[in-house]
Amino acid sequence: MRELRQTVRRLLGLDDDTAVVVRQLTCTEPGCPPVETVIAVLPLNGRGRRWTLHTTAEEITEDDLRAALIARDPKEPE
Repeated sequence: MRELRQTVRRLLGLDDDTAVVVRQLTCTEPGCPPVETVIAVLPLNGRGRRWTLHTTAEEITEDDLRAALIARDPKEPE
């Protein structure tokens, strides 16, 4: 998980004051994969962002992460 946090920090060019939280959760919603990884970026000042990848943290590649981070978050207004 530490490597995943470091990769998020590098890909987004985050400073040391921005928290990156990675959690692996069991998904209980119908049709959802059994495990999902949630990545949250929480700046000291400003609005946080969150991404959900429907796979385990160990299976996430840097390319997967890059694609998720550059895609518009569906929870954010356009």
